[in-house]
Amino acid sequence: MTEPTSTGLDARLASVLCYAGWWVTGLVFLFAERQHRGVRFHAAQSLLVFGTLSAVMFVSGGASAIAFLVARPSFQLLQVAGNVVWLATVALWLVLVLKAWRGETWRVPLVADLADRIAG
Repeated sequence: MTEPTSTGLDARLASVLCYAGWWVTGLVFLFAERQHRGVRFHAAQSLLVFGTLSAVMFVSGGASAIAFLVARPSFQLLQVAGNVVWLATVALWLVLVLKAWRGETWRVPLVADLADRIAG
C-alpha cells in the first residue's frame, strides 16, 4: 500500500490520516481520494465507526445532563457508561491508527462490509 494516491500522499499516510480526526478526516478523505480503494476503505470505515460512536457519546452526554436535572442516581450510571464508551472508542482509535501505520487493514466487525460498499 505504498503507491501514491490521487491526493498525492503515500497510501499508508493517507490511511492513517483517515483515522486521525475521527469521522471528520474520514469524510474529507472519502471525498478527496478518487482512486485508491484501500484509502477509500479506511476513510469509509472511519466515517462509519467514529461517526456512530460520536453520535452515541453525544446522546449519552445529553441523557446524562437530563438525568442530572431529573434523576440524580441514574446520572452517575450514565456517566460511567459514557466513560466506558469513551475509553473503548479511544482504544479502538489507537488500534486502527497503528494498524493503518503498519500498512495493515483491520476490518471492524459489523462495519467493514458497508465500508467496502461505500469505498467501491
